[in-house]
Amino acid sequence: MIRELYQKTVRETSINITNCAIDSVRKKSIMKSGCRVYDNGFIGVAGTFGEPTEKTWAEAEERLKDQIPYPFEPEKNRKRVRDLRQLNISDEEFIKEMEDLLKTLNSEYPDFIFSHKINICESEISLKNDAGLDYVNYDKTIEYVLLVKHRDSINIIDSGLIRQGRTLQKKEFIEDARMFLDAFRNEVSLPQQGKIPVIVEPGMLLSKINESLNGEQIGFGTSLFCNKINTKVFNSDLHIIQDRTEEKYHTPFFDTEGVTQKDDVYYLVRNGVIEKAYTDKMNAKRFSMPLTGSASGDYDEVPSLSSADLSIVPGKKTLKELINGGPAILVIMASGGDYTSSGDFASPVQMAYLTDGEKIIGKLPEFNISGNLYEIFGDDFIGMSCDRAFMGEKALVVKMNVNY
Repeated sequence: MIRELYQKTVRETSINITNCAIDSVRKKSIMKSGCRVYDNGFIGVAGTFGEPTEKTWAEAEERLKDQIPYPFEPEKNRKRVRDLRQLNISDEEFIKEMEDLLKTLNSEYPDFIFSHKINICESEISLKNDAGLDYVNYDKTIEYVLLVKHRDSINIIDSGLIRQGRTLQKKEFIEDARMFLDAFRNEVSLPQQGKIPVIVEPGMLLSKINESLNGEQIGFGTSLFCNKINTKVFNSDLHIIQDRTEEKYHTPFFDTEGVTQKDDVYYLVRNGVIEKAYTDKMNAKRFSMPLTGSASGDYDEVPSLSSADLSIVPGKKTLKELINGGPAILVIMASGGDYTSSGDFASPVQMAYLTDGEKIIGKLPEFNISGNLYEIFGDDFIGMSCDRAFMGEKALVVKMNVNY
């Protein structure tokens, strides 16, 4: 019998902001422990808050009687610690810095109301067993999420200011705010209707690819990509990876089964060719697929396959170079959209700006965007920027149908 402990600890200091001022400060620290036992091809799991006791381990052993099959050996004789923490600030200093930030915004932009949260989050995720496995991943980030409303607006929310990183980034956030709020005051029209370069949050457009690259769905023939493995279906410049690198916040370098990959990446789409589906141990064996290490699950669950952390590999061009002198649309708020089963995407856009890739020119009216998956990531794929022009993030640029 092998015992294995999966633990996740999250420590958070959250500043709640209401009507341009700090309303409250909330602190929490939560540890969740998952005890696993492996014996004769079966697994037993029990979870608890805080450190496990012998009672927790006894519960896990008792659940071996349920005979949940797990015909795989746990990972053995491996050790690695990845510590990504850089932010070193006390709660008192954090509060003082954020009070100063709000004072600056309120002084320079009295015609706006700011609300919501600014958080510091620290995570420690570990997986250890008595067969020599010892993995630990540390991370710590600050996340600014301010909702913005103009005092003369009838809307509940007009826009948002978002930034996340491993350093304080107060100065950068204020610079972002100035750029976006100045542009908010300048209303402009769409440069044209039809296909226009659009800068959009990658996860929104990758959602269908994430769903369709699921190894279980491909294995059972229910995926959109069932007959497209080893087939070129996207732009030659498109590369999509299962991403556990430092680019991902609070994402450990190992999955919940302890599987890792070289350099913490695994290519699923390369040069527009769908090479592989993402898998856990069960589905890799069931369908004779490569094991990519995409098992997940809560602390008290048997590891299983779910969505993967996917990223588009950046190219060598900046955002300004990708746009190539022409105007583009930077989407800030878009809710209510989705893909159809055949890969057609449409969404209303509630808030967007016009940009040249370097400056924010002005605020656009509400409109709709649409496109087909194979076109968006095919001929209409422009690229992923190598720089972080806005909000501290690399930018995905694609052409999409834009209309009122």
